[in-house]
Amino acid sequence: MLSVNKDQILLEWCNKNPFLQNIILFNFLGENNGQTAIIPISETVVSENIDRSKLINYDFMWQASFELSSNTDNLNTETLFDMRQWQEWIEEQNDSGDLPDFGDNYCMLDIVNLSEMPNLAQTYNNSMAKYQFPARLIYLKL
Repeated sequence: MLSVNKDQILLEWCNKNPFLQNIILFNFLGENNGQTAIIPISETVVSENIDRSKLINYDFMWQASFELSSNTDNLNTETLFDMRQWQEWIEEQNDSGDLPDFGDNYCMLDIVNLSEMPNLAQTYNNSMAKYQFPARLIYLKL
C-alpha cells in the first residue's frame, strides 16, 4: 500500500515556479497558450542498500503549450527563454535544498534537469506548439 501521494507532492512543488503562466496539470496538457503539465515517465529503483533503503529515480517530463510564430518576430526565442528559466529554477531549488518532501520515510537527494535545453516536441495546425524537457527527482526510500 502506498503511504504518500508522491505525484501530488511533486505537482504542488512544481507549481511554486514563479515563471509559470498557469497552474500545472498532472498527466494532461491542453493546447491553449501557457498551459503546462507534468508527465511522469518512470520511477526506477537504482540500487537497494543492505539496510533495505532504496535509491530511486523519479523521471518526469515538464511540458507546455505556447504559440508558435512563422515570422521574424522574437516569439519563439522568448518561449524558449521562458522554459530555460524553468530549468534554471529547478537548478536553483536543488542548490538551495528546496526539494519536494515525501515525508519521514524518504530522504530527498536531488532534482536535476536531464537536458541542457527544452525542445520543440510537437506543432499543431492552430499555430501552437508543445515544448518539453525531462527532469529527475532522486531520493532514498528508507
